[in-house]
Amino acid sequence: MMKKYLCLGLLFVCSQVVYAKDYAMGYLAPIRSVTVSSEVTGIVDEYSSEIGDAIAQGEVLVKLSIVDNLLNVKLAKAELGVSQNELITQEKQLQRFASLYKTKGISASDYDEQNRVTTLSRAQVEVDKIKLAMAQREKDKSEIKAPFSGTILKRNVELGQFIPSGEALYTLVDLHKVKVQFHLLESDILATKVGDKVSVIIPALNNKVMAGKVDILAPAFEAGEPGFLVEVVVDNPEQILKAGMQAKVEWAEQGV
Repeated sequence: MMKKYLCLGLLFVCSQVVYAKDYAMGYLAPIRSVTVSSEVTGIVDEYSSEIGDAIAQGEVLVKLSIVDNLLNVKLAKAELGVSQNELITQEKQLQRFASLYKTKGISASDYDEQNRVTTLSRAQVEVDKIKLAMAQREKDKSEIKAPFSGTILKRNVELGQFIPSGEALYTLVDLHKVKVQFHLLESDILATKVGDKVSVIIPALNNKVMAGKVDILAPAFEAGEPGFLVEVVVDNPEQILKAGMQAKVEWAEQGV
């Protein structure tokens, strides 16, 4: 048996990993992990989720103050109302000018000018509709929602806190499946393929054996890495497997 010190990138820690002929050691990590951030600036009015809480996709995690947003929406609606009324006036004027032009009551240049003004009024209405939609969208962004169902791993938000755009608020992980990452040498990687079934043994759970499957095989040897990256995925419907647990991956005799 040969011991090597490998850096398991997903967990950002260096750990002792033991290789033997038919197994490798690694650590469990979530199948998905994301830092939930705010797209807009604002003051935190409300948050309801704590570390360890189960979260459904689309659930509101944080609500920012919308006082300014409501004013912007109100302003955009008022501007749209003004431009719509102006368009009604200009279209009536255009109809009147069209009748006068037919009877030679006005010149072609006068009619063309009114047509131009009416066209600009129509364009202004469309611009103000877009402004209103943008104001509404900005208000909607004051509610920060979970991008997928998962579990809260970290909370970085407090009531009354000023949140700049891009500020990290929560770390959300999906533990319905977990993965084990480790590295294999070139002599072992040739005997491994995506889809291979393996046994994943969890020492912390009295050596509980879980079924796993090779999901990723690195196509190349990365400079600075101790070997070819391999990723094994394990179903975790009851979420008894926790990120950071040590895992022993075993192959059948015909494997590596």
